[in-house]
Amino acid sequence: MKPTIQLNAGRGYRMPKTDYSYYAGSMSNRGGGRFGSRPASIRAVSNDYFKNEARCNFATEAAFFSVIIVTAAVPLISTALALTHLVRSFAAF
Repeated sequence: MKPTIQLNAGRGYRMPKTDYSYYAGSMSNRGGGRFGSRPASIRAVSNDYFKNEARCNFATEAAFFSVIIVTAAVPLISTALALTHLVRSFAAF
């Protein structure tokens, strides 16, 4: 049987009635407890990751990282040169 929606009609708008007697059931017998052996340590998980997955992407990521560093360094060097030129022009006065 489908529940019927009851609406509050007040001040020109209609809103559904709220069920204030809602009770969240207890979930004490559920959850992620240990199953069998000890869980893997962070070191074991990271070693497994670096052994199997990280090797494949390292060269590509290193190349992209170097491109990003060079792209970010060019405007910084240009700014430093412009500031040096500005300071020297003020010193000439």
